[in-house]
Amino acid sequence: MAIPSTDIALANDIYGEANGGYSSGQVSLNDISFYSYFAGPNGSSSISYNAYGRGEGSGANRIYGLNAVGNPDDMDDFKGITYFYDNSSFQVTLEVTNNLPAPSIPPDPPDLNDVNVNVTLFDNTSSYQYITGGGLATSNGGTYGPNAISQTNDPIIFRGYWEVNIQGQNPMFPGCNADLSINGNTIFTGQAVAGGPGGTTFAFGSFSTADVASFGGYTGLYFDVTVS
Repeated sequence: MAIPSTDIALANDIYGEANGGYSSGQVSLNDISFYSYFAGPNGSSSISYNAYGRGEGSGANRIYGLNAVGNPDDMDDFKGITYFYDNSSFQVTLEVTNNLPAPSIPPDPPDLNDVNVNVTLFDNTSSYQYITGGGLATSNGGTYGPNAISQTNDPIIFRGYWEVNIQGQNPMFPGCNADLSINGNTIFTGQAVAGGPGGTTFAFGSFSTADVASFGGYTGLYFDVTVS
């Protein structure tokens, strides 16, 4: 549920949207605007509540729909903001296509070329993760998804600081190449994935970040992985 677009209240609407309601106590607009989600109980716990991240770290982890600003702040800027993914309008999505051939001759196991893909989202320093999920795509053109990997208590951080791990289902996995796009934008093509257990992990620091945007029927981050 989004913050109303008119007549918003600091405690019940701005604080309440981020923290599942408001009961009592003093609330500072500058504080809840400045600090990020990762300063709260799901991060460093330097504050006791979820905040919006407009100022801390120059807004690197701010909630989607807000600009980075200094203090003092304006309550009007929070109108219509949605804090958490709802997997209805807002969603982080994963789709995996496995174009590797299916083994046809024993003694190769039938899952030799099956792949697991896991996506993790972090704060900008990679200190705290807030979304992780993935799935298995079978070989010979099999797919996983597109499925939601976000939960309805995951914050909508405006920028995706991502990590994608691709590995074989079977310890004898021979390796492959991989392509990744996020929200329809190519991140990499033809990157080598190691054989054997563990696979290869790719991360935003070696490629690029991706901002939350409208794509695939949702506003969020749509990860599309192809292996071949």
